[in-house]
Amino acid sequence: MGKLSLRQILILGVGLGIMLPALVLGRFLLKDRYEREVDLRVRVPMSQYADMLSRAMAVPVWNVDKEVANQFVQAVMRNPEVVSVTVEDESKNRFVHSEKDDQRGGEVLREDRQIFLDNKVIGMVTVELTTARIERDLFLDFLKLAGALLAQVVISFVLILLLFERRIVRPLHELQMATARLARGQLDQALQWHRKDEIGSLAQGLDRMREELGGLISDRDIRNAALQQELNERLRAEQALRFTEEKFTAIFHSSPVAMTVARKENDFAVIDVNDAWVRQFGWPREEILNNKSAQHLLWRKPEDQEEVLKIAERDHEIHGYEAWLRCGSQDKSLLCEISGKMISLGSESLLILVQEDITEKRHNEQEILSLNTSLERRVSERTQALEVANTELTIVLENLQRAQRELLRTEKMAALGSLVAGIAHELNTPIGTSVTVTSTLQQHTDDIILEMSQGLRRSQLETYFQNTRTGTDILMRNLSKASELVTSFKQVAVDQTSANRRVFALDEMVAEIVLTMSPTIRKTRHDVESNVPPKLVLDSYPGPLGQVLTNLINNAFIHGFDGDYRGKVTISGRNAGEDLVEITISDDGKGIPEQNLGRIFDPFFTTKLGQGGSGLGLNIVYNLVTGVLGGNIVVDSEPGKGARFTITLPQVASQGRRRSSDLL
Repeated sequence: MGKLSLRQILILGVGLGIMLPALVLGRFLLKDRYEREVDLRVRVPMSQYADMLSRAMAVPVWNVDKEVANQFVQAVMRNPEVVSVTVEDESKNRFVHSEKDDQRGGEVLREDRQIFLDNKVIGMVTVELTTARIERDLFLDFLKLAGALLAQVVISFVLILLLFERRIVRPLHELQMATARLARGQLDQALQWHRKDEIGSLAQGLDRMREELGGLISDRDIRNAALQQELNERLRAEQALRFTEEKFTAIFHSSPVAMTVARKENDFAVIDVNDAWVRQFGWPREEILNNKSAQHLLWRKPEDQEEVLKIAERDHEIHGYEAWLRCGSQDKSLLCEISGKMISLGSESLLILVQEDITEKRHNEQEILSLNTSLERRVSERTQALEVANTELTIVLENLQRAQRELLRTEKMAALGSLVAGIAHELNTPIGTSVTVTSTLQQHTDDIILEMSQGLRRSQLETYFQNTRTGTDILMRNLSKASELVTSFKQVAVDQTSANRRVFALDEMVAEIVLTMSPTIRKTRHDVESNVPPKLVLDSYPGPLGQVLTNLINNAFIHGFDGDYRGKVTISGRNAGEDLVEITISDDGKGIPEQNLGRIFDPFFTTKLGQGGSGLGLNIVYNLVTGVLGGNIVVDSEPGKGARFTITLPQVASQGRRRSSDLL
């Protein structure tokens, strides 16, 4: 074997320097990672599972509920590291057991926990976990680490070769080429080397030698170049001056604004005007230039010319001065806005003035000002007319609101009057029956008294007692019915007239409403059914709520059922959660057309005008539900499938709600 080159020795040393530390440290790192993975994935979960199962198994073991216990065990068995879970009772008998025989491998760790119930040991939980998956994962990681280390060594070899090539071989080659250029006399290309090493010092020495050789040659070239540069600068200055003059002349004559140029040293005589000035004023250029009398004639007021020249000479500029100027020989003047500036060109001072024609602009401004004045006057007149109209509309609106409140009160009293008539009719039957029974009992009493004076038999006395018992039973039933009607009527009447707030059971309140409406219901072919559960208590206003239910039932009778159809109205209620109660009033009638669903709560909207509908029933319902009761109401309906009104109310009405009497 021959001697190793410097490049080979360097590469071999670097490779060993990378491989040996990596192999030594890799073993300790893998072992440390194995311990951490075992703690994280086996020991900690195993302890947690044992603690959890020891607490969760107390009740199933005590109740001998293997199904529940097995559910807990299967939940733990989902962890792939878990090998087996065993639950034993206090007699060491196996209560529940689950095991994965195919996953036993590696190191199997075990954790035991006692099961306590009321500080008494009733069983034992055993959890076993394996480290097989961890060992398999670490083995795969070891293979990946080895592959990465091998790739690192290969990449390091390649990088070292590139570094050796770039830092040693290539710099030497560049120095060789630079030396060859110096030998050929090529001194214009500098030899640059930024690294401060031995090769860099050599390169700097070669470059200093190149500079010293080039300095002697460049002195001569610099002197020749300076002379040539001075000549070129003069030529460029002359060309720039000609170009500037041509550009200024082109801009001056192409400007759309009238411009003049005057020389201060010649008493501000006009020496040039542009084409826009000639078009605007109609003066020929040769007539106005260097003609002092024509220039004075241009100004309609000589004092304006004097003032413009005075301001320009004093401030070296002028802005926005307005003056009237004549247009040539025509009897016409233009109002112009004059602006300008004094400039210096060499030894001359020139005044450049711009005369912008603003005659039409001022005329338009005057017209706009006149129009604004007229417009302000018309706006003021319209405003006054609108204020009068608003006042009239306010009066009409107040009258309408007053009429609506009166109609609502009339509707309420009419409903109460109908209720009184129905109750009176209902009371007529039990009271009449009671009067008849009372008169019969009085007659029997008179007869028995007469019999006692003539000699009373036992059979006659027994017959009298039987008739008396029968009569008193009839009296009690009829008087109880009358009392029930009167009590319900009193409660409903008090609620609907006073709108007092109280705590009430919803089912009892609905039953009272249905009972007081029974005369009206019996006059129809329809039925009213209540499905409100008991113990549904509200702290609210039963009067307005009763009026809502009454109006909705009457609305179903009038609008929901046609002809001889026998309909049914169902009132149901339920607890809607979050201290809310939901009341549903549904019928099986003809339903509401879709085009009317958005208007049924509007005041005076009805499809039965003159046929039993006032157009206020559902409006009263909406105002009471959303106002006094503090809830909301929605309606759902399909033609032919009836209508359903859903009312959502708070179980405890807000204290800030207005009384219903304020709304009606």
